[in-house]
Amino acid sequence: MNFSRFKRIIRRILEICADFVILYKRYFAAALVFICMILVLFLGTKTEGGTNTTGDKAHAGVYKDFKVDKYPDVSALIKDYYEAYASGDTDKIQLLADPVSDQEISYIKFYSEYIEKFDVVNVYTKQGLADNEYLVNAKVYLKYNNIDTAAPGLDFFYVRTGEDGKLYIDNKYGSFNQNNNIYEMETDVTDLIAVFIRQQDLLDMEAEVQDEFTKALESDNGLNTFISESLPGAVNQWHADYDAQVAAAEEAAKKAEEEAAAAAEAEAQAQAQADEEANAVVGKTTTKANVRETADANSNKLGSLAKGTEIKIYTAEGDFYKFDYEGKRAYISKDLVKIVSEDAGTTTEEQTEENTNTGAAIAEGTEITIKSTTNIRSQMDSSSSKVAVAYEGEKVTVIMSYAEGWTKVKYGKKEGFIRTDLLQQ
Repeated sequence: MNFSRFKRIIRRILEICADFVILYKRYFAAALVFICMILVLFLGTKTEGGTNTTGDKAHAGVYKDFKVDKYPDVSALIKDYYEAYASGDTDKIQLLADPVSDQEISYIKFYSEYIEKFDVVNVYTKQGLADNEYLVNAKVYLKYNNIDTAAPGLDFFYVRTGEDGKLYIDNKYGSFNQNNNIYEMETDVTDLIAVFIRQQDLLDMEAEVQDEFTKALESDNGLNTFISESLPGAVNQWHADYDAQVAAAEEAAKKAEEEAAAAAEAEAQAQAQADEEANAVVGKTTTKANVRETADANSNKLGSLAKGTEIKIYTAEGDFYKFDYEGKRAYISKDLVKIVSEDAGTTTEEQTEENTNTGAAIAEGTEITIKSTTNIRSQMDSSSSKVAVAYEGEKVTVIMSYAEGWTKVKYGKKEGFIRTDLLQQ
């Protein structure tokens, strides 16, 4: 055959095929997508007795057969968990599983009231993400109180090894947290579980237990009524009660916080007023003066004072003095007041001569009631600054008496010195 002619024939055949593919390309694309889907579904599950064909080492264990009661420590952990659950022993459960929320603790205490016992039939395991981690399914029979027939079930656990070398149930992947989303789950573990639950051996096991459960309901009307009517109603009531308890606790905590804040504010105000009292001075109006509600000439007028009225001044605020007006704080213009004394009243200390008897020492811890207004000084010196002013009827506690004739005292949260003889009157 002429080689050139042969090449022309082959080229023509290829052109015809290309035209055909282009003409019907949408059908070819659909077929390609379909083939890819089949491959994904096929490779994503394990055929009977097969192995993982994806090459994903992290998920390799899920494609292998279940180990039945293979690991005694795992089986013991699961059985201990069910025993604690049946008795409502949430303290023990928190030693076996972590984390356990307050909501789940409440639910276990509620639900365990209906449980007589769990019988663990088999513990099935597959490899988890690491050598010391396990995907666990436990087949159990749950015997409810006053119900003849036990209900079969298949529960899932993710078991890990703690830093102390002991196995524990990672409760983030338990059914309660999966349903309520209290704790955030790790993506790599949830991805592993997503592959695990698609495996045919698990699907077959679930179908078998479900069939057995259905037969149990059909054979025992009491169990059927409890599962379909009594238990759902009780769970709904538990939910309502728990939500009410949480709301009440939050309200109580909010109230306690508000009360604590109010108490702290009141204490701060009382301390501020005590500081003002300790540093108050005496002033006298130089002309008739208006009394204002705030340090502002345009604020509400509370009254007026005649010329020559003596007032107790606490502090200055801008162009005004804050002073005592009929037992309340008020304001008066500085221009209308003259300071006449550095002390807002005469104290017992000032009425007594400096050469007064120093008095005998007073025992530490002695609580003394002040007989009349008394200055509490920062040092053992009548000319030192005032820490506070103690008034008649108030109490001070002795810290120590000194030979110099002064006694250190505690007054509220403050400490300072009072002449010993003034404490012995």
